[in-house]
Amino acid sequence: MQQYSISQVAERFNLEPHTIRYYEKEGIISPNKTDKGIRAFTEADADQLSMVCCLKSTGMSIRDIKKYFDLCGQGDATVGERLEIFLDHRQHILDEVECLKKNLVKIERKIAWYKKKHGVE
Repeated sequence: MQQYSISQVAERFNLEPHTIRYYEKEGIISPNKTDKGIRAFTEADADQLSMVCCLKSTGMSIRDIKKYFDLCGQGDATVGERLEIFLDHRQHILDEVECLKKNLVKIERKIAWYKKKHGVE
């Protein structure tokens, strides 16, 4: 089984090692440790960290990310709650996308105005 150091995982996900240690401290991830106390990440740990990065970059709070992974740890009995978390988060993202689209239209209008006013193509 392939194992990765914290530096390798940090580079893979473009994170700082202290960010990964923070996620561990918060109980979101829990990599194995060697006899010498060195973190040893498996591919499963990397998959979990990938989901953490996805949720974080789309605006989910650390508290809610932790809640999701706590529910995962409880097994299939929590599938409905986990689905609800993702449905709610998807709606949050869709609302943000709609807002960004509206703001982009305003910005594009302003760009067109400046180009016309100053004869720039």
